Amino acid sequence: MRIVKRVLSTYSADNFGVCSALYELGGLVVMHDASGCNSTYNTHDEPRWYNMDSLVFISGLTEKNAIFGNDDKLISDLVTAAHEFHPRFIAVCGGPLPHIIGTDFRAVAKAVERQCGIPTFGFQTNGMDSYISGAGQALEALVSMMPERKDDTNTGSAKVNILGVTPLDFSMNGSVEELRKLLERKGFKVGSTWAMGDDLDHLLKSADASVNLVVSAVGLRAAAAMEKKFGIPYVVGLPAGKKVTERIADELRRKAVCDREHIEYAAESQSPEQCQNADILIIGEPVQSLAIRETLSVSFGTEHTRIISPMHGLPKEIISLGCEKVELEDELREACASAKHVIADPLYARLLPNERDKFIFLPHVAYSGRYYENEVPILIGERLDRWIESAMAGNL
Repeated sequence: MRIVKRVLSTYSADNFGVCSALYELGGLVVMHDASGCNSTYNTHDEPRWYNMDSLVFISGLTEKNAIFGNDDKLISDLVTAAHEFHPRFIAVCGGPLPHIIGTDFRAVAKAVERQCGIPTFGFQTNGMDSYISGAGQALEALVSMMPERKDDTNTGSAKVNILGVTPLDFSMNGSVEELRKLLERKGFKVGSTWAMGDDLDHLLKSADASVNLVVSAVGLRAAAAMEKKFGIPYVVGLPAGKKVTERIADELRRKAVCDREHIEYAAESQSPEQCQNADILIIGEPVQSLAIRETLSVSFGTEHTRIISPMHGLPKEIISLGCEKVELEDELREACASAKHVIADPLYARLLPNERDKFIFLPHVAYSGRYYENEVPILIGERLDRWIESAMAGNL
């Protein structure tokens, strides 16, 4: 019973991550499960639902078809929908029930593609891993649709693709536009944005970039796939905080013209004693949290900052950068209690209702949905420094 959440919420699920990553790209995306799961996604986790059309559906899995494992019904419905809507691609994923009965979505995808001739992807989601896993798989699949890289004819500014952008991490508050403008001010030519505020045709031309910038854990799998397929190096980091932004810009310039090995955050090792007695605990998306920790360190002199990312399905590469994976509610409560200050989504304050003053709220759509959507700050560039100064006035 220790795994039961009594006061906390859960992060957006992996099947919702698939839908979020592919929402704007003209594909047919189907969640295989009982009717109702799509309403959880569109009412809580998808801020684009009411002002942007997308072919996101639920299969309406029935008890009878689940018991008898009738995948033919799903395949037939997918083919029928493809003939009606003519999508650019098809993606099918599932929730907990198809996972329990062992639905093979890759086999389903192959059968659908044979019948309709449209690129089709099957993702073995389970509705229990986090959105990072599902969205990461979805973006990685798009790399397989990209044509072979042409001869590099780029001249002038280095071209950068931005990987790992969805409303689950970046909301709809202008952060993506600010990120593009910042890179352009630093002298880069921004190529594609995976996958928010862009279209599929543009994404499929991403192989002509000099370097990829991974701004959230969602973009890691696509970055690794493009490095393997096209030799495009990548840098992991969110340009948030003045000094962090300068460092990332320098790394992008070097990777654009030099060796082909990717660069990661140089995460400082911390002893268990330092972690247990952290001045500041950060809970949330790991790449953003790393940028906050580095800014606190280099710009404000804050030591002993601990990062916890309580998501299922985090890439090992992210964990190696200095993020801890703590999921049990009791352990999260202990971590919050031992820290002087906690930067986290407002829902985490439920852990210590008598100590709400120690919490510095940083809403995260992937965690609290649209409840605090209007309070999500833009942290790109020097905006992070100003947010820290305002949020932690008198505590630094």
